[in-house]
Amino acid sequence: MRFSDSLIDIGDAIRKKYFHSTDEKDNTIMERNWQDQKPVIGSAKGGDYLAVHLRRQDFARNKRKEAPSIKNAASQINEILQREGLKSVFLCTDAIKSEIDDLKSQVDGKVVHYRPPKDIMERFKDGGVAIIDQWVAAHAKYFIGTCVSTFSFRIQEERQIIGFDPKTTYNCFCGDPDLDTDCDQPSKWNIVY
Repeated sequence: MRFSDSLIDIGDAIRKKYFHSTDEKDNTIMERNWQDQKPVIGSAKGGDYLAVHLRRQDFARNKRKEAPSIKNAASQINEILQREGLKSVFLCTDAIKSEIDDLKSQVDGKVVHYRPPKDIMERFKDGGVAIIDQWVAAHAKYFIGTCVSTFSFRIQEERQIIGFDPKTTYNCFCGDPDLDTDCDQPSKWNIVY
């Protein structure tokens, strides 16, 4: 599957502006024809940022075991930032503004959450903006998502197509310790060419 060039261009502009990330620098160049895309696993380096997909709203209310509190999510983000030597985060979320602000105040690094201008929103709607978020998240050095979320799965799938190491791709937030003692991580799927 390939995304619209218009959406990719916006995503690439965000990567470059906030994270100095480009396909050439990050070894994430994709073949124009999807049938020719056969990367070596682990060949993609990614931009010097952590991508996060943190589901909130209905998910946080109905899937309490899998959805960490903002405080717990910030703690997990900070742990990854330190371990991976990163200082920036790209945040994909449906959280309300107060939760985003709360998370930003607890993260030890710069947090970028893309809020599209009105013309982009009118032109591409929610679905197009989601693809822009997905594109930026798929190009990060490291990704952590929300377990059982289709959006997180799509980012993981895109990262595998690009050639990222599964260890930097198939990671999910753990719920709060009093509810989620197992913290199961997603299955790793390999593409067979």
